[in-house]
Amino acid sequence: MGMMIDHKKMIAFSIRDVSLHIGRYIHHEGQKEGKNPFEDKTATDRVSRLQGMAVGYIYSHNGQQVIQKDMEKGMYISKSTASGLVQRMVKNGLIYTTPAENDARVKCLNLTNYALDIMREMDKRAIRTEAQLRKGIDDEDLQVFFKVLKQIKENTK
Repeated sequence: MGMMIDHKKMIAFSIRDVSLHIGRYIHHEGQKEGKNPFEDKTATDRVSRLQGMAVGYIYSHNGQQVIQKDMEKGMYISKSTASGLVQRMVKNGLIYTTPAENDARVKCLNLTNYALDIMREMDKRAIRTEAQLRKGIDDEDLQVFFKVLKQIKENTK
């Protein structure tokens, strides 16, 4: 009989375990704070995960011009998927389109105030979650943690 593996000392097991713990924590905190159309399956204005990711993609570009082609490349989705996604997001009041400055045939994707409000609220939640995750961990340990994570990524390329 071979050597017994201690799963608790395996990197993959530990990362998955921590990821599940964080996911449950975020879910629990989100329930306390109220409805979020990107996360709450009971919200009447439920938005698909892909639409939420697209809003996040546009939001992360801090007011820079984002066109559908950027979103296709950045989110690794096909032209037809992106096209349908943009149409649904306009219909759901998440984005509106404007002609690109350099080519009126190209549409820029802009977040509505509704989407911006949701993203700002999610930012606040993310900051609180990050603070909770970092509680009791000094900067030196965090540097080592991120260095180790980076190395694990390198090892799995």
